[in-house]
Amino acid sequence: MNENEVKASALELVERSTIAMVGTVDEDGAPRIVAMIVAEHDGMKTIWFSTNTSSEHVGQLERDPRACVYFAQWAQEPWRGLTLGGRMEILRDRASRERLWEDGCERYYPEGVDDPDYTVLRFTADWAKFYQYGTKMRFEIEQTE
Repeated sequence: MNENEVKASALELVERSTIAMVGTVDEDGAPRIVAMIVAEHDGMKTIWFSTNTSSEHVGQLERDPRACVYFAQWAQEPWRGLTLGGRMEILRDRASRERLWEDGCERYYPEGVDDPDYTVLRFTADWAKFYQYGTKMRFEIEQTE
């Protein structure tokens, strides 16, 4: 695969994924991974999540915003994976909360969009590493991707 084909396949993987593995750094410097629902994305550059303010990973991100987001397709051929490396922002402003709020969220956040345990995370990727069979490629993430 050439670079354009790799980027197209990587973008398709992001667009088809509803779940991503999110890696953070814990207080001892060790990696920690959680599965999270992808709320929105802007190509491979920006991925949005919502989560509980009280979750461990929010505390970890407050101390160290470095993060990775991993997408994988393993239930069908071709098996492929994409790691995105960058930084995660913790957003608690009303506009960000309203952006991701959907009917049914009150099940997790009974006080609604202003629930203090409702937090939005915005991941911004700097680089990517894609794998599909024998193809491995690392590339920088541009604003337009």
